[in-house]
Amino acid sequence: MNTETTPALSIDSIKELMDGFDPAALLPELDTVFGKIELVCRIAVMIGPVLLLLLGLTYLFLAPKEANHYLGYRCYFGMGSVQAWRFTQKFSGIVLGVLGLVLTAVMVFMMMSFRGMAVEAMVWRAVKCLIWEAALALLANLAINGTVFFLFDSNGDFRSKKR
Repeated sequence: MNTETTPALSIDSIKELMDGFDPAALLPELDTVFGKIELVCRIAVMIGPVLLLLLGLTYLFLAPKEANHYLGYRCYFGMGSVQAWRFTQKFSGIVLGVLGLVLTAVMVFMMMSFRGMAVEAMVWRAVKCLIWEAALALLANLAINGTVFFLFDSNGDFRSKKR
């Protein structure tokens, strides 16, 4: 009876198994990775303007006729009356739609410059574009809310000039 046992895995068997194995073969080619980075940058830059354009068109043409808490551009002074609600929907539709249209055109030109850029420069340009888009969307919302605030009171009636 032989009490000596051989291990199931030995160093020699592992070396034999790993002989000719190249771990770098598991990694994707760099040109496909950089191509995907360019695609991600293009998509990220275009999502904001297209969403603004779609929101603007939705507020212009598909907003409900009366104020509700589910659909439409809602702000405190724009929900006081039907007149204030309709004005808010049309005004926000025009502002956001025009901003979305302008940003879409500008970002298409910005994306055209991505093709010849280094990856790091392209990513930083995309980040700058996203920051500008967010800042302009915030300013548009402030302009809409400010305009509705100055035109309507909390009941949805036009503010009258004090004499």
